Amino acid sequence: MNILFLMGGNSDKNKEDYPLYLTEVKGKTILEKQIESAEALHPESIIFCMKETEIKQYSTDSVISQLVPNAKIIPITGMTKGAICTALLASEYVDTDEELLIMAIDDFMDASGLAIINEFRNNHADAGVVCFNSIHPRYSFVKVNADGEPTQFSEKTPISRHALISFYYFKCGSDFIACAKDVIRKDRLINGNFYISQSLNEMILRQKHIMVKEIESAQFHPLKTEHQLAEYIMEYNKSLQSK
Repeated sequence: MNILFLMGGNSDKNKEDYPLYLTEVKGKTILEKQIESAEALHPESIIFCMKETEIKQYSTDSVISQLVPNAKIIPITGMTKGAICTALLASEYVDTDEELLIMAIDDFMDASGLAIINEFRNNHADAGVVCFNSIHPRYSFVKVNADGEPTQFSEKTPISRHALISFYYFKCGSDFIACAKDVIRKDRLINGNFYISQSLNEMILRQKHIMVKEIESAQFHPLKTEHQLAEYIMEYNKSLQSK
């Protein structure tokens, strides 16, 4: 399996003017926690698409190299047209028959990623997503039929109460690359950008088997703003006190 972390989005900075993923919680940065969750999946490689400006300003490539010595680091040299375009920068590493997991560095979940992926594997899924209950239009969404099978994915438009976490599994990385290119070819821009969820609509058109795994809303922690981070730290401290 290849794991691809996308780090090109617009997120707040912390009070020390560092990216939020470098905020320390009980002695570990958010970045470290995400890498630990990724390493628990026993990947062949971990790839990071990250802003060149952050590499130059904060030496984030050196930080990652200390945590993952064999990491592949891809600098994002300018603005891309969304997550699909950012992910395609890693094509040479992920356009294979190996499994691919695409994650955002600032989406954190308190659930076993390995258990979820094994469920996808055991059901011979070509792709799999994780959702939680929300109708906030900041998220991606999936609509499912009576059997729980996805019939449509949308971005920034609630078509159900199944909001997606940035945890996208593909049995073959080459399927994602082909579908991502189809999205761009069809010029399916949403607010000027292309999103990972759109590639899953192309998977549906190709009659691929896609699974949807739901977790509790309390298990999902978006960490894109100072407020969200503060909320996560408060919940994390409470969980430690209750142990």
